[in-house]
Amino acid sequence: MEKPNVGRMLGCCGRLAKLHVDAELRRNGYDVTPVQSHALIFLSCHRGEQITQRDLERAMKLKPSTINGLVERLLEKNYISRCASPTDGRCRLLHLTEEGERMVESFRTALERTDDAILAELSDEEQAVLEGLLRRIINSLESEVSKP
Repeated sequence: MEKPNVGRMLGCCGRLAKLHVDAELRRNGYDVTPVQSHALIFLSCHRGEQITQRDLERAMKLKPSTINGLVERLLEKNYISRCASPTDGRCRLLHLTEEGERMVESFRTALERTDDAILAELSDEEQAVLEGLLRRIINSLESEVSKP
């Protein structure tokens, strides 16, 4: 029996989940992409903290150029603000605006519908096993990727 290509399967799941989220966001009239929605949620979860563009880059595992474009688009939409750090002028701090906060609260439901679709065919026990396995895979890959 041939060994399954798990990496390809995980990649396929990721692409399909992204497409589902994108469709949910568009269907409900949101003007954000899945990546933008994740950036907004990250900032919402770290409300009150001094989050830099570099922090966002690390958390989302994206290149600096990608984060720069992402931040610019969110600034244009008035979902975030950016200012120099009072302790280090080289750092730019990111904050959700009130409009950004409202956007996050309103599209959480669309994101939850994608999670529901992903897990629809799994029992509660299978969902727990899947979550544990995915956490182990993520931890393993993160340690491999961070090796010099």
